[in-house]
Amino acid sequence: MTHIYDTIIIGSGVSGMTAGIVLAGEGEDVLILEQHKIPGGLMQTYKRKSALFPTGVHRLGALKEGQSLWYYFKYLDVLDRLDLVEMDKDAYEYFIFPDKIYKIPNGHNAYKKRLKEYFPNESSAIDRYVSDLKNVIASVHLYDPSITPLKDNSLKYIGSLDHYLHSLGVSEELKNVLTANNPLYGIASDDCPLLTHFLVTESYLNSSFRVNEALTPLSKAFSDSFIARSGELRVNLKVVSIIIENRESKGVVLESGEKIFSNRVIFTGHPSFLLDICSPDLFRPVYRKKLKNCKNTTGMFGLALTWKQDSCPVTNNDAFIYNSRDTNIPYKQQDLLDGNPPVLVFLSALPGKNEEGTICVTALIGLSDHENDFFLKYRNESKNDIYKKAKTTISHSIFECLAQTWPEIKTDAKIINAYTPATFERYTLTPKGSAYGIKKTSKNFTQNMFHPATKIKNLFLAGQSVAFSGIHGSLVSSISLCAGILGEDYLMNKIKTGSQCTRIF
Repeated sequence: MTHIYDTIIIGSGVSGMTAGIVLAGEGEDVLILEQHKIPGGLMQTYKRKSALFPTGVHRLGALKEGQSLWYYFKYLDVLDRLDLVEMDKDAYEYFIFPDKIYKIPNGHNAYKKRLKEYFPNESSAIDRYVSDLKNVIASVHLYDPSITPLKDNSLKYIGSLDHYLHSLGVSEELKNVLTANNPLYGIASDDCPLLTHFLVTESYLNSSFRVNEALTPLSKAFSDSFIARSGELRVNLKVVSIIIENRESKGVVLESGEKIFSNRVIFTGHPSFLLDICSPDLFRPVYRKKLKNCKNTTGMFGLALTWKQDSCPVTNNDAFIYNSRDTNIPYKQQDLLDGNPPVLVFLSALPGKNEEGTICVTALIGLSDHENDFFLKYRNESKNDIYKKAKTTISHSIFECLAQTWPEIKTDAKIINAYTPATFERYTLTPKGSAYGIKKTSKNFTQNMFHPATKIKNLFLAGQSVAFSGIHGSLVSSISLCAGILGEDYLMNKIKTGSQCTRIF
């Protein structure tokens, strides 16, 4: 007799694992399929020369007891599986500009106080900014399980971040400090929806943690929780099509030809890939056009370093190094392939010391569409001399940029690895190595959102491209989907009361 799963989930990133844990915990027979040989998506880590590095940025916000992500991680039984290292509460971020360094502390009151110390003549604007931030967050449905908005008014706040700051009358100097964290969502402030900025800022402002990946990998914490609920995880299996009968999903077909049947399919990859695994004529022309034409955020170039622990400047905080006072300039830079220095470098480290007394540090820069396309052009020719020369050129530029701020890097750090958007695409299966999926600007925010339920019965979407980016956004997209399946009041009550998922046999 053919086995039929309750749910098949395509993709094992945060969104896929979250949906899997929730539904398996409710007694469903759930199968997660991962195309890559390693599960986890952007939660993955990788090793080079015995040093461990994260894929992307593995910093978690709002994880102290009673904070928004704490509720979700506790409910998913992920929190107690992680060794978390709290970042410096007095300066979890450094914004390093050519003429001044700004230290950003945790806590709304501490943040206000610090900003007023830096900008004593802009006290009222700072008060208004922090007040608005808290009010907007309180209006976002499901973002914080402890808050039940009377009405989700979040879409009122998708106007431009720049326009909002201009309405407050802030100076250019203060504006650049308030927007200096924009690499965490990949959109310049003149394009960025206020809502996106507030969601990211609020999360880390509450509290900021790193995961000790050497002891407790983030991806393993999620997969262990899923498997503990009798969920089934299979890797190295590519789904080539979704079985649709009478406009209802019935399962999937693997590259090997194997058919696996289910009552529900949840797709957590980039929405545009639906056109590759479903017959396009199943969707209306306007929906096909939306899937095909959505513009993505660009990819990143990463430099993996080992740095002597005693001299490393980011052992307990992250740093944003700007070579301009204008935080929007990095999104206009298109000359990195010529050896010009990057206008912005984001620097972060993993907890834990290597045997030789060094720690693993990642330096990231955003690329222009032109540079992104250059590396993708040679995605299958990584040994190509042109490709290798470009990697070396940009790696050297990043290293020299860091040396301008920390000269000791010349003797205390060394480059272990470099990766491009083509690397991201190959290992995480993100289209063109996009760092944050579909680009949702203040002008196209609602148009580029996707409803979890498609027009195909029992075919659903989840992931950062569906709603908000990052770990928090990806997780909430799956919680929203599961709330629609199980009942929102029922699920949110379990999350708020700390009733962990337990499978019913």
